[in-house]
Amino acid sequence: MTGSLHPNIIKDASTGSAGVVAGELAAEDAGLINDATLKSHNYGSVETSTSGSTSPVETHSEDSDFAMPKAQVYVVISSLYMSSYLAALDATVVTTLLSIIASDLNAVARISWIATAYLLSCAAFQPLFGKLSDIFGRKPLLMVCCFCFAIGCFICSTDSLLMLVIGRFVTGIGGGGLTALGTITMSDIVPLRSRGLYQGLGNVCFGLGAASGGVLGGVVADLLGWKYVFLLQVPLAMLVGIAIYFNLNLPAGSPGLGAYGSDMSTKLKRVDFLGSFLLVTSLMGVMAAASFGGRDIAYDSVLFISLVVISCVLLLAFAYVELYVSPEPVIPVELLAERTVLSSSLTNWFYTMGVFTYLFYVPIYFTSVLGLSATENGLRLVPNFLATSTGSVGAGLYMKATGRYYKLAVATGILALFGVTNVSFISPRISLVNQFLLQLPQGMAYSSILTITLLSLIAAVPSKYQACTTSIQYTFRATGSTLGVSIASAIFQNILKTNLSSKIYELISDPLKAAIVLENALENAQYAQTAPHAIRDAIIDSYGIACKGAFAFAGATVALGVLTSLFMREHVLHTSMSRD
Repeated sequence: MTGSLHPNIIKDASTGSAGVVAGELAAEDAGLINDATLKSHNYGSVETSTSGSTSPVETHSEDSDFAMPKAQVYVVISSLYMSSYLAALDATVVTTLLSIIASDLNAVARISWIATAYLLSCAAFQPLFGKLSDIFGRKPLLMVCCFCFAIGCFICSTDSLLMLVIGRFVTGIGGGGLTALGTITMSDIVPLRSRGLYQGLGNVCFGLGAASGGVLGGVVADLLGWKYVFLLQVPLAMLVGIAIYFNLNLPAGSPGLGAYGSDMSTKLKRVDFLGSFLLVTSLMGVMAAASFGGRDIAYDSVLFISLVVISCVLLLAFAYVELYVSPEPVIPVELLAERTVLSSSLTNWFYTMGVFTYLFYVPIYFTSVLGLSATENGLRLVPNFLATSTGSVGAGLYMKATGRYYKLAVATGILALFGVTNVSFISPRISLVNQFLLQLPQGMAYSSILTITLLSLIAAVPSKYQACTTSIQYTFRATGSTLGVSIASAIFQNILKTNLSSKIYELISDPLKAAIVLENALENAQYAQTAPHAIRDAIIDSYGIACKGAFAFAGATVALGVLTSLFMREHVLHTSMSRD
């Protein structure tokens, strides 16, 4: 666990983060957002349904009419699941290889860039794909992403650190695009009522990729060498691209075909280049500050402060451009005025902050306070994966059967709060059973709420705005995971340093010896297991208090997520592709 106390390099498989997590249809040719459109954003809500019915359930034949023949639908969906698996696997595959790669390339001092390059590009470019696919179509964008993923993995099989970082960056663009576009494309071909079930299965594939990345990376590296970890992904990405090319044949009139009848120059003129540039640069700045702040860059340094200020200015400039300048904004921020869009985005933001904090600091607590090994920690995460699979698929099945989601969101919130309370009472006397079940409620609640907010977002707005609206949610989730764990890291480090300094200097009279012990205790979560008996309890207590500080922050953010989820409206979940 050495070096694990700096979670700024976030193992966020979904910031591409936590599954194929949200997306849908596209904007029509010249579909501009205006006041009339915004007034219609209560579209489909129970309270204002023009049908006069108070029930959001639409009666229709089950799974009525996919957008394509079922054989093609299943091939496309299987390919999208494979792309989701690859994107998640590639985000975590380097976790077991960092020290090996860095030593082989003589780049231990710059090891963080190998992991961070993928996450930065994945999170920064992911919000762009919704609008771009509105213009150019789903298939061409998916092919571009498959190409970027494959060529990026190929570049990674290099003997140069610079080329490896570039390869990881290019792979991140492809991986983020495959995650976002996979969700959007599934909503082009699957009826809304059944969408949650397919979403849940997609989340399982993403979870499998994230869970198996480290293991597969280690096995392949031991058998063939670390370069083959990347090279073996190239033919898989190409296979996904070929399957999509031959089978993703959307019917005429489908918004997934992009701007119909427009030549390339006309399509390029519709691209919001200024807004896209401002969004990517601002997110890159935010993610870099969160990833490197407090570890490579001191929080009180001129560089860190400048990075934060410039990123905030660029983000404000982006909002201004999208509101007042761009005729077709890459992210229509006006849609945040719609209650369900805003509440579902904030729900994802807060839940992601909290859950990723738990995923990182519960193992640190087990290691530093209970003295568990990495293998023992890994075994205790197995129930969490089973819980996320059950929660995601279960939520999809419930919504498919009932056509409702609001009560499920409330029940999910209760489960999440129970999990938060359970973690807050953690102690060194925690039972073996509770160690394995500790993160189960949060995992089940998080995967369930991802599926719920996806469906609520899709149902909340007219279909022509759904791909763009999805980009909003991706932005919230990408920044939520990074900011959440980084804030928790700052809280953890400050509490730990304060407690350790006080206790160690009180127990050790020699200032030089005390400073050495303090440095070792801060850098290594397992140091307490080998430290002198006189200070062992002081180190364990300090780590326990620091972890509880991180847990308190995570609990507060999850509670905020539960609160914001209550503001979602219940909308109709249609059983047909034509949402009339």
